Amino acid sequence: MPFKPVSSAAPVPAGPLELFDELPRMPGSVPELWRQQGEILTDYKLRFEDKPDVAVELPTGTGKTMVGLLIGDWRRRKYRQPVLYACPTQQLANQVVAVAKAEGMPAVRLTGSHTTWSPVDESKYDGADALGITTYSAIFNAAPKVGNPGTIVFDDAHAAEQYVAEAWSVSVDRFQHESAYAALVKALRPGLGGMFVQSLEQRSPDVRARLNLRLVVPLRRPKMPEAINDALSLLPEGKNAWWPWQSVRSGLASCLVYVSWREILIRPFIPPTSENEPFTGSTQRVYLSATLGHAGELERSFGRPKIARLLLPDGRSPRSGRRYFVFADLTTDDAMELATEITTAAGKALVLAPSTDTAMRVANELNVNGWPVLGRDDIDKNLATFSKGDKVILALAGRYDGMDLPDDACRLVCLQGLPDWAHLQERFIGSSLRAKIALEERTRTRVVQGAGRATRNPSDHAIVLVRGADLTRYLTSPVVRQALDPDLQAEIDFGLANSREATNKDLRENVDVFLEQGDRWRNDAEPYIAEARRSADRGDPTGSVLLAASAPYEVEACAAAFRGDFVGARDAAERAARALSGEEAVRYYRSLWLYLAAIWSFAASGADANASKTAVGLLAEATKASVGTTWLREADAGADSSVEEDADDTPAVRAIAGRLEDGVKKATIDAAIDRMRKGIAGIEHEKSEPALSELGRLLGAEASKPDGQGRCDSTWCWAGRVWIAVEAKSEQNPEREIALRDVRQANTQMDQLAEDRGVGIPTLSAVVIASPRSQVVAEAVVAAQPHVYLAHPDAFRRLGEDIACCWDKLLLTHYGHTGRDLEALVRKTMAEEQVLPTQVYERLTDRAVHS
Repeated sequence: MPFKPVSSAAPVPAGPLELFDELPRMPGSVPELWRQQGEILTDYKLRFEDKPDVAVELPTGTGKTMVGLLIGDWRRRKYRQPVLYACPTQQLANQVVAVAKAEGMPAVRLTGSHTTWSPVDESKYDGADALGITTYSAIFNAAPKVGNPGTIVFDDAHAAEQYVAEAWSVSVDRFQHESAYAALVKALRPGLGGMFVQSLEQRSPDVRARLNLRLVVPLRRPKMPEAINDALSLLPEGKNAWWPWQSVRSGLASCLVYVSWREILIRPFIPPTSENEPFTGSTQRVYLSATLGHAGELERSFGRPKIARLLLPDGRSPRSGRRYFVFADLTTDDAMELATEITTAAGKALVLAPSTDTAMRVANELNVNGWPVLGRDDIDKNLATFSKGDKVILALAGRYDGMDLPDDACRLVCLQGLPDWAHLQERFIGSSLRAKIALEERTRTRVVQGAGRATRNPSDHAIVLVRGADLTRYLTSPVVRQALDPDLQAEIDFGLANSREATNKDLRENVDVFLEQGDRWRNDAEPYIAEARRSADRGDPTGSVLLAASAPYEVEACAAAFRGDFVGARDAAERAARALSGEEAVRYYRSLWLYLAAIWSFAASGADANASKTAVGLLAEATKASVGTTWLREADAGADSSVEEDADDTPAVRAIAGRLEDGVKKATIDAAIDRMRKGIAGIEHEKSEPALSELGRLLGAEASKPDGQGRCDSTWCWAGRVWIAVEAKSEQNPEREIALRDVRQANTQMDQLAEDRGVGIPTLSAVVIASPRSQVVAEAVVAAQPHVYLAHPDAFRRLGEDIACCWDKLLLTHYGHTGRDLEALVRKTMAEEQVLPTQVYERLTDRAVHS
């Protein structure tokens, strides 16, 4: 063959915008850039070219992939350095390769195992002769093979946390890794309560035990990190969980451990990306995002303390495709029947849910026509099987990003359930820690991105079918909707207004009108949506500013802890906690950072003579900030200098111990339990009212119905420590919404109770509306006081069964115990059954009406 000449370097365009004009005109290429793309590229060249970390925000369907490719290819040409373009999935990487080649930009695919990469393609990437298109997992793993990129462009960066953190997240499943799981339970035993360990060792525990979750900080117990490392050595070499162990083992002492019956997750709170050479060694990292948020989520996801934001110059949001939201659960008729009819009318459907089991179940429920049902494996590398097919349903778990289904590729997205946590750390933050505000940005992004999978250009349209009480409740909240962009606010408001108390016939007719996109939709619907958009006022949830201020210190603290610099970790964690001061909305999240600061201060005692004293003070602060939760007491149980017994629980402990010492008869307790059970089993108000007070007395509270008009049905008072007032609405129709009058009445109950008792209201006080309704009218959400909560009557029934079990145990075991010894037994037994006052408060206040 003839020799090939060495090509001389062509002149480099002045910027990424100018590069577009010099690209070859290829079949299927973009004829011209949209205005917002041009503005972003111009601003990038003027102000962001030299910044190490740059986030570019362009909403879904407005051309962010093209912007990222132009920035990456221009930097490849100008600096003659390898450039990586990273995607969350192989399927999206394949899609980006196709786009790059269609636009005349040289690109090679570096996906899957590095052993399968073409040597020629690797050479082109290494020599800066082509963009390397890859996945996040190729960069973030125990032994990355992507060389030394000068620039990395991350697509869909708003969804990155899970993909990045996976490299340092050791997930040990009790069924997949049976020996390692058993060894871990043994290693973690000093940080877990005896009853909890017993539940982990059971093959078939009850539902509550399966849902229980505990945090263990290995550094808090001597030799525990070493014991955990020994247990992880039982993982099969070269398999799924083994690789993250290789990444994390050098910093195992800095990790947190989340323990549940099914899974144990071991990971640093924030991924230590500073330890990843390709990532930190690059000159610039560009993060492409459809929604950047304002609470520091991007910084936490990538472990970077500061990321510059590149937004559209005037802050406007480009026009997106039209979505018609249908809330199936709000129809007056059968919700499933409506969902199947809409699926049939749309001709195909994408089902998105938090778990694979749920996604497949819903897909099969919708599939009354016998269509093919596809899963992840069917579209892992190519969406064409679904996007070009007809009469087919695609069911996916957690894939709220990374799919383009424009035009006729799909006209129906079914969102089932609220994607509020994707792994155990998120579940701990949202449930045990009760710091949902710290996850709000992630949750909102998942919902927004999922809803936009089938509206990929400004002229596109698709139905968004919302199913599940939790997701419906979430999108009903005015606080949630206000954080969305005006277009989406207007679409959801319009969908709610036209779904509430509508018949299936009416909704089906509206769906047909929308799918036709004719005069009826333009004349009868679009004006209302336009009006709602004009009146929309966007605002971030309370606490977002403080979360953003805390993020750089959180990143610094976790990076220092992973390096073993516990003085630096302690100091940065303290700064994070201080940044979170001042707003009740972030108090629980602040308690976690105070606790981590205390742990790292204890660990720093060898390098700082005052570290132990500082740690004790931080632990006291953390305990105060965590009031209303029990996670810290559980996490610190049995540790040296651990938190003291909670004084808020002492009145109940002493009341029950006193009854036992006075010789209360089993027959007396059994009769009280029987009255309580019968009264709260049904919905009759005249029976449930006295039964609630009976339940309160069994819990060791002073319990009764207050005198007077408009008072609640029962109050439970544990001295001046914990108060709960119960508004029993068990007889309400579950299909309707909690009314404004119910919330206004609840607002007044705590003040009246304080007046009755002649003392101030304690910190742990709540008015709980016990109702089968899951929805609250918007006006009531806004009007509700912070101490008003909503709970299903089943929560009280479960509480009744747990206190009954507690009394059964105490009546059998209290003989021979007196005084403080008896109180210790009572406290231990109540804690195991989760019926201490602080635990009761936590169980009944999961859902604040105002939120």
